[in-house]
Amino acid sequence: MKRFDFVQPASLSQALGAWKPGAVWLGGGTSLVDLMKTGAATPDRVIDITRLPGLRGIEVLADGATRIGALVSNADLARDDGFASRFPMVAEALLSGAS
Repeated sequence: MKRFDFVQPASLSQALGAWKPGAVWLGGGTSLVDLMKTGAATPDRVIDITRLPGLRGIEVLADGATRIGALVSNADLARDDGFASRFPMVAEALLSGAS
């Protein structure tokens, strides 16, 4: 595996400030770690956002759009009653997919 910088920002603004070309975001990490092990992903910097607050929500906006937080898992999104009722085919697909 290639050497890379590992950054754990304490705020969303620090996370955004840490981003640069060649960086990747680490939310859950399973797929990223697998890709890095095989050499398919070779980031220069990994920015770990798993501890940042406010990124796990599912919110319906006033215009009817849905905002999905960066740390919402596929399973949590698919099992969210509001999301599943509005987007049943997407919810079913999320539960059928693999990482």
